[in-house]
Amino acid sequence: MNIVSTLLLAVVIIIALFVAYNALHYVLFLLVTRPKDASEIGHELNPFEQAQLIEWTPKPDDFLKHDDETRTYDDVFGTYRDEQANYSTCIFPRLAFSRPYEAEYVLLNLRDGMRVLDLGCGSGAAAYYLASRCNIEIVCVTNSPVQADICRRKFAKLGGRGQVIVTDFDSLDLPSESFDAIYSLESIGYTKDMDAWLERCWRMLKPGGSLLIQTPGALDHCRRKEDYHSVTVFFDNWRYNFVGANVLVYKLRRLGFGPIRYRRLPFWAWGLTWNFLQHLVLWKYRLKMRTFVELERIIWRSSKVFIFTNPYSTVLATKLETASCPQRVVASSDAQSSEALSHVAEAGD
Repeated sequence: MNIVSTLLLAVVIIIALFVAYNALHYVLFLLVTRPKDASEIGHELNPFEQAQLIEWTPKPDDFLKHDDETRTYDDVFGTYRDEQANYSTCIFPRLAFSRPYEAEYVLLNLRDGMRVLDLGCGSGAAAYYLASRCNIEIVCVTNSPVQADICRRKFAKLGGRGQVIVTDFDSLDLPSESFDAIYSLESIGYTKDMDAWLERCWRMLKPGGSLLIQTPGALDHCRRKEDYHSVTVFFDNWRYNFVGANVLVYKLRRLGFGPIRYRRLPFWAWGLTWNFLQHLVLWKYRLKMRTFVELERIIWRSSKVFIFTNPYSTVLATKLETASCPQRVVASSDAQSSEALSHVAEAGD
């Protein structure tokens, strides 16, 4: 084989890989923007999910432990992120020539004149993109003054259609039925009271409004106590509650949301997205983060089937047009807590 043939073969291989990679991401985009009916899930929680809701609830005095316990998220990432970057690791699609948050735009079905709430807005990348696509008013919530300043600089181009509130979203108190859509992209895991958080979303939504939640990791398919305990180590370090579609549907259904749709995409799928790979390199080689080292240990210590099929969940719920006041989701009693924990202790024995 001569040099020309070798070069042509190399070009063909590169083009084929490029096409295959983009085809995969287009399939992921189609899947995540066409969530399926959730009627078959969320009717009961497995013992690990029950224990998770008891043991993994963040405490009021928690702080983010992403790297150094004396630093916040912005202190850690600020040096490595420009103001146009997003903080989310899992975004669809990541096709060549595509834009981040296009899938979220499709899911929310945004139209001119709508009022939207972003809970845990990060750098405001999603909010700014959505507001640039159509004439909506968007309110962002963050507990970081640094992130708020970044958002305000971006929103200066929106002609007053963007607003930023600096507060803990567990303390948020906005008027009832004041938003057409609410979304939370990888932030619900920081709430200290998930039931109250979801109830506020229900209250703040107009009848017919949509709630979009995206969250990485879950215990939907956890079957071994070793896996549960391994992932608990990561939670203890990161202080993020990995809430699965099953838990969310379980709670949203009891609040009166309907219809509810969801999509689970496994670790290997969203782990191959370009945005995730960029973060992986950032965490591992530039930040040298302790949490990433812990993640590697968890992967090798846990069941590989559990880790690599562990889903990244998208849940889209609608508030009924004739919605009545939601029924408070009763927290687990001490007896229920003990029972759930005993099931985890017995599982796999």
